[in-house]
Amino acid sequence: MAAQKAALEATMEHSAHAAAATHKATVSGGAGTTAAVTAAFAAAGAGFLSVVPPGVLTELLTSGISVSIANTATNPLDVVKVRLQMEQSKVAVAGAGAGPRLGMLQTGAAVVRNEGVTALWSGLGPSLARGFFFGGARLGMYTPIKSALVGEGKQTFATKILAGTLSGGFAAAATSPIELVKTRLQAAGASSATGTAGAAPRSSMGVIRAVIAADGVVGLWKGAMPGLVRSSILTAAQCATYDEIKKTVRTYTGLHDGVTLHLSSSLLAGLITTTITNPVDVVKTRMFMGGSRYTGALQCASSIFKSDGAMGFMKGWSASYARLGPHTVIMFLTAEQLRRMAGLQSL
Repeated sequence: MAAQKAALEATMEHSAHAAAATHKATVSGGAGTTAAVTAAFAAAGAGFLSVVPPGVLTELLTSGISVSIANTATNPLDVVKVRLQMEQSKVAVAGAGAGPRLGMLQTGAAVVRNEGVTALWSGLGPSLARGFFFGGARLGMYTPIKSALVGEGKQTFATKILAGTLSGGFAAAATSPIELVKTRLQAAGASSATGTAGAAPRSSMGVIRAVIAADGVVGLWKGAMPGLVRSSILTAAQCATYDEIKKTVRTYTGLHDGVTLHLSSSLLAGLITTTITNPVDVVKTRMFMGGSRYTGALQCASSIFKSDGAMGFMKGWSASYARLGPHTVIMFLTAEQLRRMAGLQSL
């Protein structure tokens, strides 16, 4: 306990120095602001690693790799999902003068036709960074938190939901700026194609500089609250549902822990997770792209409801499931294999 307390104090000291550096650079402005944000993340990361036990680091590493692999495979579908949600926003603004609404296949074809095949992997860099750190944290912390809440064999479905909520919320709060950068990069092509955004930044650092110039350092956490809510709901739904479905399927079918069990459980978990998280995902995307247009998540949600009704929150569901369904399957199948090779227990 003494060692953990000392490590925690060291982490707090790292964070304090990082916060001070960020504040100083923000006051002075310019390139120093971006450098200070980078230094803040590096210092916070160093302090965090000094606290985490080796076993938990293995959890984080295997989870981060599995989510990164899933992100790479499904990035084109994520781009299509973002474009569909942004198209709904444009229709809401333009009203009756807007063109016909496109579906998932038409949107994907339009991206390839106007911007080339490589546009389907727009934002892959920050997507991989977010997948490794955010995905690694939300999935990697699920089992340790679940075990810390109650002992093995005493875990109820409610315990699993709470563990997923906590791990997802922690991960989202720490990595929200990466998600903001990824979303803006994925939407940049559509803005350029329609001429609505001028010279939209096309690199991660370009987006960071533009956000800081417009809204300050805190602008990097614009949309963080709906992102945190979505992550909490996503992780609780995804991990707890997968965990519980796998337990139920194994009980009633006699399947042993293996690929067949993991595949069937992850397919069902992906369907349930998409339906639960899509409304929050729509609000989060609108806030990421809307900047100062929205004062908060509730005002954004109200705007969506007024312009599109309740079904507006399901915009992009097919693209979301087409992405989140395979993503859930790839993530859990990869994670289970990596955990087996690392000597960790099954999820």
